[in-house]
Amino acid sequence: MSIIEQNGPEALDLQIFESLPGNFLLLSPNFQILAASDSYLELLNKTRDNLNGGFLFSFLAEANLWSSEQNAVIAESLDRVKQNGTKDELSEICFDTNEEGIGMQQRYWKIVHKPVKNNGQLRYIIHQILEVAAGIVKEDQVQEELKTAQNDEALARLQAEQMASLFHDIPAQIAIVRGPELVYDYINPQYQRELFPGREVLGMPLLTALPEVEGQPIWDVLQTVYSTGQPHIQNEMLIPLAPHKDEAVEDHYFNLVYQPLFDQSGDVYAILSFKYEVTTHVAARKALEITARGLVVANENLNKALEDLQALHEELHSASEELIASNEQLVQAQNELNVLNKDLELKITERTRELEEMFEEQQVLNEEIGAANEEMAAANEELAATNEELNETQRVLQLTLNGLTESEQRFRNLVRDATVGIVLLTGTDLHVSIVNDVYGALIGRTASELDSRRLFDVIPEAEAVFRPVIERVRDSGKPLYLYDQPYLVYKDGAAIEGFLNLIYQPYREANGSISGVMILCQDVTSQVTAKREMEKSEARFKFLLNAIPQQVWTATADGALNYVNQVVSVDFGHTIESVVGHGWQEFVHPEDLPPALDKWIRALQSGREYLTEFRLKFADGKYYWHLARAVPLIEEGKTTLWLGTNTNIHEQKTNEYKKDEFISIASHELKTPLTTIKAFFQLAKREAGEEKLLGQFVTKAEKQLSRLGRLIDDLLDVSKINAGKMTYNMEDFDFGKLLADTVESIQQTSVSHQIEINENCGTIYHGDRHRIEQVITNLLSNAIKYSPDAKQVIINCELVQQNLIVSVHDFGIGIPEEHLKGLFDRFYRVDNSSARFQGMGLGLFISAEIVKRHGGSFWI
Repeated sequence: MSIIEQNGPEALDLQIFESLPGNFLLLSPNFQILAASDSYLELLNKTRDNLNGGFLFSFLAEANLWSSEQNAVIAESLDRVKQNGTKDELSEICFDTNEEGIGMQQRYWKIVHKPVKNNGQLRYIIHQILEVAAGIVKEDQVQEELKTAQNDEALARLQAEQMASLFHDIPAQIAIVRGPELVYDYINPQYQRELFPGREVLGMPLLTALPEVEGQPIWDVLQTVYSTGQPHIQNEMLIPLAPHKDEAVEDHYFNLVYQPLFDQSGDVYAILSFKYEVTTHVAARKALEITARGLVVANENLNKALEDLQALHEELHSASEELIASNEQLVQAQNELNVLNKDLELKITERTRELEEMFEEQQVLNEEIGAANEEMAAANEELAATNEELNETQRVLQLTLNGLTESEQRFRNLVRDATVGIVLLTGTDLHVSIVNDVYGALIGRTASELDSRRLFDVIPEAEAVFRPVIERVRDSGKPLYLYDQPYLVYKDGAAIEGFLNLIYQPYREANGSISGVMILCQDVTSQVTAKREMEKSEARFKFLLNAIPQQVWTATADGALNYVNQVVSVDFGHTIESVVGHGWQEFVHPEDLPPALDKWIRALQSGREYLTEFRLKFADGKYYWHLARAVPLIEEGKTTLWLGTNTNIHEQKTNEYKKDEFISIASHELKTPLTTIKAFFQLAKREAGEEKLLGQFVTKAEKQLSRLGRLIDDLLDVSKINAGKMTYNMEDFDFGKLLADTVESIQQTSVSHQIEINENCGTIYHGDRHRIEQVITNLLSNAIKYSPDAKQVIINCELVQQNLIVSVHDFGIGIPEEHLKGLFDRFYRVDNSSARFQGMGLGLFISAEIVKRHGGSFWI
């Protein structure tokens, strides 16, 4: 087994390390390469198989990046890290990189070695290479380095613009509403397809397109976002919507973000809506809640049935008492009848004996006998009524017993079919009175094995934990809810363990007394295990990120900052919790914050890399330039995490500023002698007179001076753009006339090409007329210059959804696709054209900046 297999980091740690936006190697203490970041592989044009498992100095020797002396310096640095256990940095080292389409380029790098410890023991060494400012490069390389830096800057801008064009492909519902009436200015296909497949909303005010939202909370939320400029983020927001106008509304639930969009003056002019529909998830959760409520209702019905049973018992007892009383009355009547019969016999005997003596007495005796007979008949009638009442009582009792049996059976069926474990424990010894198979399965038994037995005779190992809880609920009469509760029982010598969500409910008889406890159990073992694994993975993740000598941060899928490493805390002089709580807004320079947030929103919407520059305020109160880069971690096609770094580029930015300042000063200094030279050439042209040859030379030289003047003007414009001092005189003008005048002016200077306007836009446009003319002139001049063998240039202008789109089509040499992304950078030239065509590569850069200041964009 290799060292990597024994001691290497987890697979998830390697995946995170490889995604870091920087040039990193992860080394073992014996300098074996355990992992490499994607940026490092891309820089050296290597694959992961070329590096992983090998040793650093074997790789450096094979790659021949640095000299043997430089490799020795690296080895000394690594030895110092192992001996001292502290970070070690090396001064600049030069090595060449092979740039595609350009060839070998000389670049300078700083190497940083950072130890990663665990319990005081060295576990890894992070090997990082950072490109540093070219302040030590020879003076004749200044322009080339400037060109490279601007290429990177323009690439970032172009990527940001391309991200914006991918709005319609994002698998989320995106819309832009503009103005106080919230007019739909843009919707992506997902928004149209999922919400309103048979309904047109684009270009309409929100209340006109969706009248059903009037009076709903969503309308107040949108008005608040527009009026306050504060974004609104909410999960599971209810918005009733209708797929077609005037149809019945349906409930929709969304996780949404409403982000205000600001114009140049800082006022809100529109709202960006970013939504994911979660209706099905909400419905599933509500169904689960309904199931839980149903279980509660079933329990209440059970209690009601038991109350009814108790009432029937009481009625039966009352009927029995009445029956006993009737029997007693019947016995008493029978006794009285016997007494009467005996009295009658005595009287008959007496009367018979005395009959002969007195006839009148016989008559009285007959009357007494008649009365006795009447009393006997009444007693017999009363006995018959008592027998009927007894029969009716027995019939009612039988019906009551039948109803009680049906109610109990329904309750037992409910318990048996429940999807959660249910057991009813009664008596002080906790007998199992009712149990279902779901509960039995949790402890490895069947319901028949548990029924009518004492629970802790079956699972004695659980008695110490659960008996006190059950007795507390029984004694207090209050229910108890426990979540993620561990349990352990044994079956045939094997352990059964897991985690449960438990409800302990006191069980009451009809008279209100508590006779037992009903327990409801839900198995949550898989959820608890997954949660604990996630917590362990997060701890390893934070340990690795804290070891990286850069500002490292993470954000949730919706862009909320949720972690920064210790480097951020040290740089800002705040705790990690304070930085996460405040977010970047408190530390980013106010001038850099709006464009940084705009790019961040575009990255979140497109799921593409985030790249920008801004100044961060450190603990010393000073601002330092940083390059921010973040990439999404995509799992199962969805972004689950953003991983980002902030790299200190303050020294590089300072050198760039000095270079721009030098260009500005040099351009201004050249302007004055150039004006004087032009005046001298005009005098020389006048003095040449009839000398045609001299006149031709003067004319050619004058053209070259004009070209030099345009180059100086371009350099001055570049300096103004970089310094933010480019001025614009905004006014209304006829765009169609400007286009026609510009084409006419260019046509007069070009006899080799015919410029055709296929379509023109006759509309009033608000902007800087001179700067817009400068852009069109540059595009037409390039079209003519780079199509020397063609005869035609075509220009079109069309108005699409209140946007002017001007396109220029030539039939020239073309541009390789790999060079398209750099065309709008300063000093960018395509190699195969540099030798044939004149220019410094500034025209498109200036044009792009002018168009952006007018709220537009370029594409090819």
